[in-house]
Amino acid sequence: MKRVSIKLKLSLWFTLILTVICVIMLLLMLGIYHRTDRELLMQTLTSTVDKTASKLRTDRRFQKDVMDGRLDDGDFYEEDVQIMILDEHGRHIAGLFLYEELDEKTLAGTGKAVRVELDGKGFYCCDKRVHVIHSDDLYVRGLIAAEDDLPGSLMSHSRILIAMPLLLALAFGGGYLITGRLLRPVRSIRKTAEEIRVSGDLAKRIETNGSGDELDELSQTINAMFDKLENDFDAQKQFTSNASHELRTPVSVILAQCEYGFDHADNAEELLEVITSVQEQGYRMSGLIRSLLMFTRIEQGTERYPKAETDLSELVRSVCADMRIIADKNITVSEELAPVTACVNREMFTLLTVNLIQNAVRYGKENGSVRVKLSGDDETAVLSVEDDGIGIAAEDLPHIWERFYRSDRSRSSKGLGLGLALVKQIAGFHGGTAEAESREGVGSRFTVTIRKN
Repeated sequence: MKRVSIKLKLSLWFTLILTVICVIMLLLMLGIYHRTDRELLMQTLTSTVDKTASKLRTDRRFQKDVMDGRLDDGDFYEEDVQIMILDEHGRHIAGLFLYEELDEKTLAGTGKAVRVELDGKGFYCCDKRVHVIHSDDLYVRGLIAAEDDLPGSLMSHSRILIAMPLLLALAFGGGYLITGRLLRPVRSIRKTAEEIRVSGDLAKRIETNGSGDELDELSQTINAMFDKLENDFDAQKQFTSNASHELRTPVSVILAQCEYGFDHADNAEELLEVITSVQEQGYRMSGLIRSLLMFTRIEQGTERYPKAETDLSELVRSVCADMRIIADKNITVSEELAPVTACVNREMFTLLTVNLIQNAVRYGKENGSVRVKLSGDDETAVLSVEDDGIGIAAEDLPHIWERFYRSDRSRSSKGLGLGLALVKQIAGFHGGTAEAESREGVGSRFTVTIRKN
């Protein structure tokens, strides 16, 4: 089955609607014309009959001429009205006598026009009784041809009937051109989408005309969608590249250590070092994979993370206690916790808190301090972690929330560059935000704000 374009469909619908409107308007016009013409005919008929009856009643000479038959037929034809003079028995006395059936009609004498059929043709007939002095009453009868019926009216408006197809053809052509112009953005959308499909270049965009109409808004919306797709695709490629790079190091270390272990299998001390190194790299890989899985599940919604009313002060206090045990460089971890409860996923918020404190300890100074503060109001809960460590360079600060990002000064650390990115992801999952303030050489403060409900 051949495909019909939207442009042709819209043009046909436009022409069909216009055709219906034209037909309705034509029928209404003919109906009004028909009614007006009928009223004019009946008015002409009754007026002519009244004038003849008045003359017959008042003009003695006209009476005599009528009775003596001295008048021509032309004297009884006025304004398309045929006049007859009949006696009170319906016999013809004077005037035009065209239809014998008229003699058989019952004389009404009311002076009102009525429709009659004579020899298959339509007429309006009007009889008026006239009282004549010194004579029997007479009747004045007038006949006028009725208006054309509807087919006849249509034929009498042949110019309109001829013009209508031309008008519809022009309307179809104009509608086809206008529709094609209006649908130009749709063709541009299809063309751009096809180019992206073939080339895989997500940088292409649909040209917009800035008209502000619905199709222009559609083009802008699709361009915005392409922007997001391009950004997401680039982020995915970068994410995959970074993840591969991060996994390559521990895998290489594990393989190298295994080969070294095979070569020194008879040396228990060397073998223990190999096993310890492999275990360390295994933990590193496990942490990386766990973080990557959480990123993916949060973004794609493939796993539910139920929220429950949680005592955040108790949760943060517990994390601080654990971090004091494992904190190195003689760093002190202190807390200032207000009683705050919120509806959170406990596992996620625990990981968020651990990452913030762990990050502060990792980049803290020898004998430094980490201050953890929890506060809140009716709608939000605020967790801040402040350290007096090495700080973050101004050029690095905008990028610290990116996955796998590590500044030059922190590349020697054992971090994966995922901790702060995961903090921001978890904060967003709870309808909140993550912010950072830092001065290089002075310290940093990280603040997470989440909604309580």
